[in-house]
Amino acid sequence: MKACTPDPPLSAAQWRLVLSLTEEGCSLREIAERPDMPGWHVLRRHVRGSGARAAGFARARMLAAEAFEDRLIKELETIKGEDTAAMRLRIDTLKWLMARRAPARYGEKAEESDARPERPAVVRRVIIDPPDPSS
Repeated sequence: MKACTPDPPLSAAQWRLVLSLTEEGCSLREIAERPDMPGWHVLRRHVRGSGARAAGFARARMLAAEAFEDRLIKELETIKGEDTAAMRLRIDTLKWLMARRAPARYGEKAEESDARPERPAVVRRVIIDPPDPSS
């Protein structure tokens, strides 16, 4: 059985590069393949080993969504001509992006059904005594 060896240290400069590349949309595996970086497993343990690093990495991943969005919009701009399917894809993609950026305004109705249902109106019952037939 192999003895456990500690992870090699990750310098502050390497960590800044990890965050920067993550923000640009690179995966942790892609970053680990760089010659100046430790392996994927080591990077994962460094990310998980510190709450501050995990929070920074999560923020970088959120910022990567913007990089993907920019890349997607550039790809959409390359669609030219009268191709109906391509134009439909372009419109659907833009609608999807709008729904993610402003879900309250452009989200689908299915998302609204997840909200708490309204309380029913108050029901009042009034029982009226029927008139006595003998009177």
